[in-house]
Amino acid sequence: MLCTLHLLVAAFTVNAFAPTPATVRRRPLYGEAPPKRLRTADLDENGRCQAAGIIVKASPGKGFGAFAARAFEADATVADYVGEQLTQEEKDVRYLKSKMTWKDRLRRKARQAKGITVTGDYLFRVDGDDLYVDAEDPAFANWCRFINHSSDANLRVKSLAYSGYTQGPRVWFVATRDIKEGEELCFDYGDDYWFESDKPVA
Repeated sequence: MLCTLHLLVAAFTVNAFAPTPATVRRRPLYGEAPPKRLRTADLDENGRCQAAGIIVKASPGKGFGAFAARAFEADATVADYVGEQLTQEEKDVRYLKSKMTWKDRLRRKARQAKGITVTGDYLFRVDGDDLYVDAEDPAFANWCRFINHSSDANLRVKSLAYSGYTQGPRVWFVATRDIKEGEELCFDYGDDYWFESDKPVA
């Protein structure tokens, strides 16, 4: 009886920790396009933006990233960072709980119910002014919200408080060097972006 019990326990243990069959395992994330709730209007169902010459797909260790689907020459303007234009006060009300009224809290919960994050991670401060471009909500953003950080960046950021091109603040990316097809597009987020506890993936 004792021997039978040991065999049953051993059999259960082996089954409990056996590898998941390939038919049940989820497909690998790398190469997949972002889900519809994260996709911006300029991306097709495969994560491509033909007009910009990019594809958004999984980036190891970073979630999703933007990759060149064609070559870009050094100093070429790659794209504009698009999003809602906010003042310092509007930004604080949206992302700092201490500044929120009950109406702001309701608005925040409504955004979350739609699957829109409320992290403030997609904010760009326009140099020299208290203006921000917020690409947190994919409905108001473009594919640039998927550009990741790298200390060996191939893009740099430029901004203007007012541009006749956008009739408001403008933030855009310029290639720092020739970029080959298939390379991930990245820029250096800068020291102000990170918390002390963060470990950025270079």
